[in-house]
Amino acid sequence: MFEEHTAENTPIAYQLSGVQFNYGTTPALSIPDLTIAAGKITTLIGANGSGKSTLLKVLALLAQPAQGRVAFFGQTPSEQARRQIALLPQRPYLFRGSVAHNLQLALKFQRVPRALWCARVSEALKQLDICHLRDQSANRLSGGEAQKVALARAIIGAPEVLLMDEPFSYLDQDSCTILMRFMRDYQQDRQATLVFSTHDRLQGMALADEVISLVAGRPVQSPLINVFHGIQEKQCFKTGNMTIYLSDGAGPGRHVSIDPKEIVVSRQALVSSMRNQVQGRIKAIGEASGNILVTVEAGEVFQAMITHHALQDMVLSIGDEVWLSFKSNSVLVF
Repeated sequence: MFEEHTAENTPIAYQLSGVQFNYGTTPALSIPDLTIAAGKITTLIGANGSGKSTLLKVLALLAQPAQGRVAFFGQTPSEQARRQIALLPQRPYLFRGSVAHNLQLALKFQRVPRALWCARVSEALKQLDICHLRDQSANRLSGGEAQKVALARAIIGAPEVLLMDEPFSYLDQDSCTILMRFMRDYQQDRQATLVFSTHDRLQGMALADEVISLVAGRPVQSPLINVFHGIQEKQCFKTGNMTIYLSDGAGPGRHVSIDPKEIVVSRQALVSSMRNQVQGRIKAIGEASGNILVTVEAGEVFQAMITHHALQDMVLSIGDEVWLSFKSNSVLVF
């Protein structure tokens, strides 16, 4: 297939231009311009009603925008393009019969020779560590099991693009870990394009190559973590509890966001050119997708992401006083 590339020579899977999508008279998406890279993992994050599921349907070519253009690998989408895309909905539907029967139906619809069915089914089940469910009746599966089976059915045809709507919703921690490993391996092994939505912003940031944040159907360049509301006055943003210094040309906007990975945690104030330095007290320490998330009350409540090694070096505990430092150009105004 023809691959459109960016100036940086990165293949583009989707290019959305001037896309408007409404439910009746209610706007659901308003996207002036949006690019999704091919061969990468992209996360859609946002609150309920922000447009994540609708955008996935548009990307799956199942929903036609009222206005705008959706290009798929640089071309106008065709029926052949639809067969290269698999969508895993948040609440997947499985047919009556066994798990194996559900996967075989997918192969039948894709006109895969019957002689290949057994091997394809076994491979898909093995990838998701659910071989034991092969002969299980689909209507007796738990929510998490049904999610995995539906995903096995989605990937059995080796789609070029895999779209997933809240794939971690019904999974326990162990199953989430297995799914995250599968997603990384699937993307790397096949150089496939993966796009998934999640409410877990930190999980999404840790897993994805790119993050698209949606607010009221509009993409914003923010991880939607450390989001503060207030008033911008030139190169200062005042939340009411503190002042955050901005870079030249930032804004205008009524919200700011700071990526937790851009915040430096230290025991002492740093001798640094970073204009934003505040002292606060640790309120919580937890693990987040292989890293440590430190929650600090410092006028506003901040979340900073550090490594396990940094946690051990600083010997941090709940209640400790720490300093948070971040550059003015790491503050996004929107």
